[in-house]
Amino acid sequence: MTKSPDEKWIVGQAMDNRLVLFQLIDDKLKFSKKHAFRGHNVAGYACTSDFSPEMSFICSGDAQGRVFIWDWKTHKIVTRWKAHDNVCITTLWHPHEKSRVLTAGWDGDIKMWNS
Repeated sequence: MTKSPDEKWIVGQAMDNRLVLFQLIDDKLKFSKKHAFRGHNVAGYACTSDFSPEMSFICSGDAQGRVFIWDWKTHKIVTRWKAHDNVCITTLWHPHEKSRVLTAGWDGDIKMWNS
């Protein structure tokens, strides 16, 4: 689970290959049925996801070593690429350089990408 930069949302991986969102309202979580991000394969893996600093995009890795970036408003995949030879277990948006994403894979590599 990852909290958004504005601290109004929490995103988590679901084992049915989607990212699900919860809205934070008065310190309580409300499941957001409208917000689901699909297209990647994470079943069986605890791949982390992250928000871009300005909250325009959301990213995640998947079981095939790919990185996915979705548009926050449309929930559509903006881009995806092969980042690792095995599972891409972690994706993190650089907090100051909005065009950079860091990834870590089960291949033992940590990489920085221009998104």
